Amino acid sequence: MEYLGSIWIVLVAALSFGYGASRIGLPSVVGQIIAGIIIGPALLNWVKLNEILSVSADLGIILLMFLAGLECDFNQVKKYLKSATGIAICGVVLPMLVFFGLGMLLKQGMVEALFWGVIFSATSVSISVAVLQEYGKLQSVAGAVILGAAVVDDIISIVLLSLFTSFFTGSGSIAMVIGLQILYLIFLFVMVKWVVPEIIKIGMYFHDDIALAIIGIVLCFSLAELAEVCHLSSVLGAFFAGIAVGFTPARDTIEHSTNIIGYALLIPIFFVSVGLELKLVTSWNGFLIVILLTVVALLTKWVGCGLGARAFGFNWKDSNVIGAGMVSRGEMALIVAQVGLSSHLLSNHLYSEIIFVIILTTILSPIMLKWGLKK
Repeated sequence: MEYLGSIWIVLVAALSFGYGASRIGLPSVVGQIIAGIIIGPALLNWVKLNEILSVSADLGIILLMFLAGLECDFNQVKKYLKSATGIAICGVVLPMLVFFGLGMLLKQGMVEALFWGVIFSATSVSISVAVLQEYGKLQSVAGAVILGAAVVDDIISIVLLSLFTSFFTGSGSIAMVIGLQILYLIFLFVMVKWVVPEIIKIGMYFHDDIALAIIGIVLCFSLAELAEVCHLSSVLGAFFAGIAVGFTPARDTIEHSTNIIGYALLIPIFFVSVGLELKLVTSWNGFLIVILLTVVALLTKWVGCGLGARAFGFNWKDSNVIGAGMVSRGEMALIVAQVGLSSHLLSNHLYSEIIFVIILTTILSPIMLKWGLKK
């Protein structure tokens, strides 16, 4: 019964605060994280992170990445592949270098300093898409490049996360680990190209949306589990399972069903659980670190992606919009941070400060993007 009680409190809080955040123009995920802070040990202490909430949060991460793969628009990516890839690389390299240096300066240790770079190299495009839609700019050149660069950025971030979790927490020799990972990537290509379309084709004979949804989720969990076996992050397997299903005629049906399952239960639990693990930043030292990291997080993406866009021939206005559109770290960085914490690549020492910085970039990014579009 205590499990049921904690689940309904989490869901009611996620619904209330998520709706409240969206009403004032903020992403609902920000409201859900704040809900976790309020009902968790940081303030009211109504709910603590227990076993069932932890498992549900992990499943929420998997489904979130499966949906991210399903929603990838590869036609847009292919159209601006060269420039989007170059911009994404600029937006990954600069945060990696600067946050590594900052982590070492703050005496975090080499592995954790490197992982800071992995966290802040991530980009969440969902917030930027909403702003671009509001201004009718989603089909513009800048909008298409932001979408393409964000997809490439997500893939790079997931690969970096997988490499870190395998090399710093994996067992066995490095040669064996690399061999397994190469085999897994070959297996992924075969699955995406031939196996998954055939499985979906068989599933469509049932003429049953529920059966197709089950097949999609089974594929997601199977590739995620196999990724773990090969010393890669489960989110990589889930993401590519979504990409594989996204190339089939059942994409819309499976996406609709998975959205209902994910966003009605497991994904809100994940975002609230992030807040449940937070401690309030009460020291001046903590506040200064949050301010410093936020400024660096904003500048490294804005400048890195903006100058990258300029280098690929875009004018200053479009370059500014592209840079601002890539600033938001959102759910992607939250997933990387959560996986890093559970894999002991990230300590509890400055975990709360890092999550606050991710939330602040998620809030500030749409403001910067709106300013760029109006200008």
